[in-house]
Amino acid sequence: MKFNDPFGRLENRHKLGYESMRDTMRKSGIETPEEAWEAIRQSKKRALKYMITGTAVLLLVTLLLPKMMPVTISLALFLVVWVVSSTTNGQRYVQRYIDEELESGDGKQDDINR
Repeated sequence: MKFNDPFGRLENRHKLGYESMRDTMRKSGIETPEEAWEAIRQSKKRALKYMITGTAVLLLVTLLLPKMMPVTISLALFLVVWVVSSTTNGQRYVQRYIDEELESGDGKQDDINR
């Protein structure tokens, strides 16, 4: 039994998330590590766009309704944490897909920020 996940809920959630992503990658025709790395790069770009757009909207709301600043700051923080967490998990899943499904064992790529 693990102290940080005594009932295995997180492990099960990550397992299901990986399996879903793996099936999507296969259906999308991603069959080489380079294509998978491109998926990682695209997800980073998309995450940055979401954070910029969301922060801009919340900043506009703050300028229009200054009394709402605590709420908008809380929402902005939630947005950033959620997007970063989702992107990080997605990158882990893609890296696992590369390691388990695509790589033949020689010349594994270690740098996720390529």
